[in-house]
Amino acid sequence: MADIEINKPIVLVGIMGCGKSHVGKALARDFGLPFYDSDSLIEKQQGKPITQIFADDGQAYFRELEKEVISDLLDSGFCIIATGGGSVTAPETLDMIKDASISIWLNPDVETIWERVKGDNSRPLLNCDNPRAKLEELLSARASLYAQSDIEVDNSAGADAVIAEIKGALILNAN
Repeated sequence: MADIEINKPIVLVGIMGCGKSHVGKALARDFGLPFYDSDSLIEKQQGKPITQIFADDGQAYFRELEKEVISDLLDSGFCIIATGGGSVTAPETLDMIKDASISIWLNPDVETIWERVKGDNSRPLLNCDNPRAKLEELLSARASLYAQSDIEVDNSAGADAVIAEIKGALILNAN
């Protein structure tokens, strides 16, 4: 760990359920850095869950809140940031992430993601008639945005293997 120079925040991106919060907490612990989850911060700031923000104010309003929170986090120094799955769909937010961080796309296979999110009613975009098809549609639509990340990691395996792969990629990325 001592040989990894992190000179920018590390931002985890990827579709809902890909493991950004789980992996982010583990990375933060390993690197001795603060961890922030943009969705959790928005919920705390607004005093209600994201599903309620979507219902009350709409997705565009949520994306604006998300952009503000991510901007503030990117200015907060060295840290690990887990973003919402749709954060990269706002061009200004994606540009901030690309310019001010080391971005990592957590990209497990669709079946792994589906197993993690099926039946989870806290995912507003999956509260529809066919959530599996919606998940696949979102992943397909966003893949080119996620792919603009500095590093891509298939995190279908266990967390320890993913953390090791990220550390290896960060070492390579620093050289």
